[in-house]
Amino acid sequence: MDVNDVITFGDNKEYLILDITDFSNNKYIYTVRIDEEEIPTDEYKYFKVFLDNEEVSVEEVKDETLLKVLVSLFTNNYLNESKDNEQVA
Repeated sequence: MDVNDVITFGDNKEYLILDITDFSNNKYIYTVRIDEEEIPTDEYKYFKVFLDNEEVSVEEVKDETLLKVLVSLFTNNYLNESKDNEQVA
């Protein structure tokens, strides 16, 4: 599971992975739903990743406290990445 991979759920909704982070010994992904033409929608979700004998599954994060932490973590990742890209240019 990597950034830019697409996850397809049983209801045929597809989500593009925008970022991945580790927090408290767990892996989380930040995603955006994409439509039939693979165009991003305005639906963003955070998922917890589970690994079980090489089988990968995800569960949407709904806990408000954890969501606040994840928003901060992913925002910091984005800001740091943007700053790194500015220094390279």
